[in-house]
Amino acid sequence: MISYLSAALLALIGLTRLMTVRTGPRYLATFFLSMAVALAVSAEGTVRLLGDELLPRLVTNALQLLAMRALLQLVRSTRSPKKPTPFWPIAVCWTLMVVCYLDFAPHRSEAGTPEFQWRFSIVAYQVILTTYAVTCLVLFIRTLVRSAAGRPRGAFRTGLRILICAAVVTIGWALFSGLPSLWLEITDLADLDFLPRARLVGLCAMVLWVLGGLCTTWDGALRLARAWRRIRAVTPLWKELVAAHPQIALPVRHDLEFTLYRRVIEIRDGLLALRAHVPPQLGDWLRTPVDEPTRAAAELAAALVMREAGRSWPNHPAGPHPSARDESAWLSAVSSAFTRSGVVREVRERALAEVKAS
Repeated sequence: MISYLSAALLALIGLTRLMTVRTGPRYLATFFLSMAVALAVSAEGTVRLLGDELLPRLVTNALQLLAMRALLQLVRSTRSPKKPTPFWPIAVCWTLMVVCYLDFAPHRSEAGTPEFQWRFSIVAYQVILTTYAVTCLVLFIRTLVRSAAGRPRGAFRTGLRILICAAVVTIGWALFSGLPSLWLEITDLADLDFLPRARLVGLCAMVLWVLGGLCTTWDGALRLARAWRRIRAVTPLWKELVAAHPQIALPVRHDLEFTLYRRVIEIRDGLLALRAHVPPQLGDWLRTPVDEPTRAAAELAAALVMREAGRSWPNHPAGPHPSARDESAWLSAVSSAFTRSGVVREVRERALAEVKAS
C-alpha cells in the first residue's frame, strides 16, 4: 500500500508539472512519472499478480534509468550554451539489460543460489544499471547544489535541498539494491531478506523525492495563483483600454505569468495613448484629496469620455509611473478604483456634463 501511495503522489507531482509547464522542457515531469510507474510495477501486489519477479524488475529498472536520464537532461539544460543529452547511452544500457535478462531468465528457478547470483549476465546487468544511475545522480547533485546556493530563502530553495538529500539517498539505494550479488556475498542477508530492505531504502528515497517535489511544485503553484489573481484584478481596466485602442493587444499566449506581463504592457500602452485626452481641469472636479490609484482611474474615466467627444490636450503632463516590480499591484489598485470608486463615477459624470454643455 505504501508503494502505491508513493507512486500516486509521484504521479500527481508529475501531472502537476505537465500542467504548469505548458511549453519548454518537461524533464522533472518525466522523472516523477517514470518513478511513479516504476514504483507501482515493483510493488509486492503487482509482482504477486504477475507471478514473476524478474520481468517486473526489468521493467522497473528500465523506467528508473529513464528517470535518471531525465535528471541528466535537466542538468544539461541549465548549461549555457545548452548541451543536449544523447539518447544512445540509455538505449545501449536497455539493450544490454535485455540481453542479460534473456540469458538469466530461463534459470529463474535457481534464483537465490550463489551460482545464479554470480552468473556473468546477472553481474553485468547489475553493473550497467548501477553505473548509469549513479553517474546521472552525481551530475544532478552537483548542479542542484550550485542552484540552491544562489536561491533566496523560501519553499523553492527548501525543495531543492530536499531533492539533494533525495538524490544522495537514491545513490545509496542504487548501490545497495543495484548490486545484490555483492551485498549478499559480504553480509549474512538471505535473498528473501534483501529485497524488503532494498525496497525500504527505496521508499525512503521516494518520500524525499515527493517532499522535495511538493515544495518546488507548491512554490510554482503559488506563483501561478498570484499571477491568476493579478490578471483578474487588472482585467476590467484592460478590457476598457483594449476596447478604446484595439491595436495595443498583443498575440495570445496560454501562459499565466506571461499573460499578466502582457496585460500590464497593454494597459500601460493604453494609458499612454489616452494621456492626451485627460482634461486639465480634472483637479477641480475632485472635491476631496484622493490617493494616486484613484486619481489615475479618474483621469482614465474622464479621458475615455473626452476621447469619444474628440477632445484632446497634447501637452498634458505624465502621471506617476511605478517601478516594474510594483506595476501589477499599482494597476490592480487603479482597476479596482475604476470599477468601484464613487469619485471615479462622479468624475465621469462631470466629464459627460462638460461635453454636453459645449
